[in-house]
Amino acid sequence: MRIALLASLLAVQACGYHLAGSNVALPEDVKSIHVGKLGNDSAYPGLEKMLGFALEDAISRWGKLRVADDAGGSDATLGGRIAAVDLYAVSFDQNDLALQYQWSVVADLYLRRNSDGKVLWQIDGLRQSDEYSAVAQVIVTSSEQFQQGTLDAQNLPNFTEVQLAESEGRIAMNRLLKDMARDAYALMTEGF
Repeated sequence: MRIALLASLLAVQACGYHLAGSNVALPEDVKSIHVGKLGNDSAYPGLEKMLGFALEDAISRWGKLRVADDAGGSDATLGGRIAAVDLYAVSFDQNDLALQYQWSVVADLYLRRNSDGKVLWQIDGLRQSDEYSAVAQVIVTSSEQFQQGTLDAQNLPNFTEVQLAESEGRIAMNRLLKDMARDAYALMTEGF
C-alpha cells in the first residue's frame, strides 16, 4: 500500500503537477522583483496603483521571491499597463433598470531583468472580470463573496442605490485586481 502511494505521488510529480507557487520557472538569478510604475490607459485613475499593490502582495504572499522597494535593489522589474477597463450592466429588472454590473480589466505586463534589460516574461491582454450587485434586493448576503466584504447585511436597507452600487463596485474592483495579480504571478513563475 505504501509503495503504491509513493509510486503514484512520484508519477504525479513526474507529470509536472505541483502546488501553485512552489515551482518558480524564472532564471536562477531572479530572487527579487520590483513592481515598477504601471501605466493606465483607462478612464479610471488610480487603478494602476491598486494593481501595483496587488502584484506586490501576490509576490510576497508566495514567499519564493522577494519584493524590492526600488529597481536598484532588485534582480528584475515587473511593469506594464492597464490597457482597458469596461463596466457593463449584466442583469436588469422588469423596468430595464440595472441590477448587476460587471467590471472587466485588461492588462499588459512584463518582467524585465535589470542587469541586461532582457524581457523574461510577458503577457498581453490578461483579462479579469468580476460582477457586483447594484441593489440590495439581489445581493446574496450568505455568499462567500459578500461575507468577505466590509458591508453588514443589516445595514443594506440604509444605503441608497447609488451608495450601494459604488461601494459594491469598489469591493468588486479590489477583488478583481487581486485575482488578476494572483493569475499574473502564477503565469510568470509557473511558465504557463
